Amino acid sequence: MEPSPLIVFEARPEAYWLRLNRPAAMNAFDQQMLTEWNTALKCIADKTRPLVITGTGRAFCAGGDLKKYLNRLDDIAGLKGYFELLEDVFMQIVDYPGPTIAAINGVAVAGGIEAVCVCDLAVAVQSARLADGHINYGLHPAGGSSATLRWMIGERRAKWLILTGEFISATEAERIGLINRVVPDEQLDAEVTQLAQLLGKHSASAISRIKRLTSRDLRSVLRREKESILEHFQDVETKERLEGFARKNEGKK
Repeated sequence: MEPSPLIVFEARPEAYWLRLNRPAAMNAFDQQMLTEWNTALKCIADKTRPLVITGTGRAFCAGGDLKKYLNRLDDIAGLKGYFELLEDVFMQIVDYPGPTIAAINGVAVAGGIEAVCVCDLAVAVQSARLADGHINYGLHPAGGSSATLRWMIGERRAKWLILTGEFISATEAERIGLINRVVPDEQLDAEVTQLAQLLGKHSASAISRIKRLTSRDLRSVLRREKESILEHFQDVETKERLEGFARKNEGKK
């Protein structure tokens, strides 16, 4: 049996749909998923069309696969390559000329909320819960949220989410400006399709120019975060916390 693709790509009439497809791992991304994600983005022929990013199952994305980090803590070159690949994926989304939409079908945490932040617009189901969450595992942002959250919701709210790691509801995320709209769970596909159809009617050139005019320098943020997280992974406390996380999850099996 052929393994299921970790990224499912679908060209629909109104938009391209890119679905993260590791439901058993809550769509946490590992090296292979990032590689497939990167390839899928590079292979899009008409980058002026709307692009929708969503997840399979009960999660949008749980961020980086922490279990995989444990096997690479002494492989600085490998970790560096991993974060460079993440940077490439996120910058392709940021630089995508057409409108990008995060269709948040469930939990979005850590790298998941960072993926939401690099999209132009975000629609979430009522049951979705969002968190920066890095701090809960003794880590800090490495996918841009040290800046993107602040740009979107202000410094006080951003620091609260980053420093506490607490989850917020989709309704609260909409209230503070982290997402644009909350919809009933069963209506996500229809609502995002309708939004993509609306965006697709507008001038592709105008949308591309608007995006360039409103852009910020995320690449330098990602590079600063990468340098910091690579140093952080070498801290004894960081290794102990990640190993504790692994033991805790092994105990649940």
